[in-house]
Amino acid sequence: MKNAIFYFIIFPFLGFINALRNYRATWAKPTVIAFVAFFGLSMVKNNTSDSMRYVQNLEKMYASSKGFDTIQEGLYSGEGGQTDIYVTLVTYVFSIFTDNGNILFLFFGLIFGYFYANNIWLVLSESVGKLDWRQHLLLASFSLIVGFWTVNGVRMWTAAHVFFYGGFLYLFHGRKKGMFIAATSIFIHFSFMLPVGLLLIYTLIRVNYRFLYIFYIASFFIAELNVEFIKTALEANLPEFMMPKVKTYFNEQYFEGYEEATVVVNWYVLYYKRILTYFTVAFLSAVFFKGNITPLVKKLLGFSLLFLAVANILSLLPSGGRFLNVAFLFSLATCFIVVSTNRVPAISKSFKFLSPLLFLFCIISIRLSLDYFNVTTFTNPIIAFFSDVNEPIIEFIR
Repeated sequence: MKNAIFYFIIFPFLGFINALRNYRATWAKPTVIAFVAFFGLSMVKNNTSDSMRYVQNLEKMYASSKGFDTIQEGLYSGEGGQTDIYVTLVTYVFSIFTDNGNILFLFFGLIFGYFYANNIWLVLSESVGKLDWRQHLLLASFSLIVGFWTVNGVRMWTAAHVFFYGGFLYLFHGRKKGMFIAATSIFIHFSFMLPVGLLLIYTLIRVNYRFLYIFYIASFFIAELNVEFIKTALEANLPEFMMPKVKTYFNEQYFEGYEEATVVVNWYVLYYKRILTYFTVAFLSAVFFKGNITPLVKKLLGFSLLFLAVANILSLLPSGGRFLNVAFLFSLATCFIVVSTNRVPAISKSFKFLSPLLFLFCIISIRLSLDYFNVTTFTNPIIAFFSDVNEPIIEFIR
């Protein structure tokens, strides 16, 4: 812990790098948590990033009265309301004494970093000794799916790591508290009612993982989704306070705006997730047909297949594809455990053949992260607090 505090004060980024190099050291995990907290403080928060909206909400709350009405408006208003308890309550508490968005994101980064680091070490704990190149590559890919820079979109991606943490504890370690932890993700982002519901269904209804594999493969052949049917079903069953969000995600302007946005982004933004899909479907197929896996791994694999199938279908909706990232956390964790424990030659050969896809995914993910790295990210909290630089580091590289 002393190392983590030292690195946080002097040079958090160097601490992060050294923690990755000394991943078995007791100080490595708290050092990563400290770095992610610092990253929240120092990262780019400009008009093109989601984080600016949270900063503006803080400033608005700071300037307003601190009554219950302020919280209620933040939770359930149709215009910009979150319908998510975590961000609104935390923002309200910080607005009592500051309007500094960097301080707010220092806390958001701390919470995000706690689950982010714990998830990495949860997966890492399923290996013994020094990692080989395959395990390094899989763990790197796992850590980049919902990387620490996604604290920019604090609600969705904090919820993703909380859900994985609880879901993995419950499915693979049989710890009942994992279900409770996974369920708390709903209070961070309301849409996690879906994955929590899937986890409950998977637990209550035992479905053979062979059927789930067929369902996963079939999900790639669904060419059209009846959006109006889904909208009607949601409006009939969801609580009233969630209706503004349903109307937002399903109106025609939102669909058109989403389609226009996908046209203007770089090719690698559109295709890097598909690269991970190609790897996942190919390697999980090899595991399904050739792997000699334990009942616990089958249980984790089964939920991964179910989640991936549903996420594939949802990806036909605007913003629905975000759930693929959450599902990939489970599938990559499964792949890591299989590679770490399985000695079947066909599995090893399959991974070697598919590994270039993961290398490419990692390279693209690191490139995307540079949109949120600030120059001050390579300094320390003292400099970051007094700096007014707010430009992505990629602007200085180009």
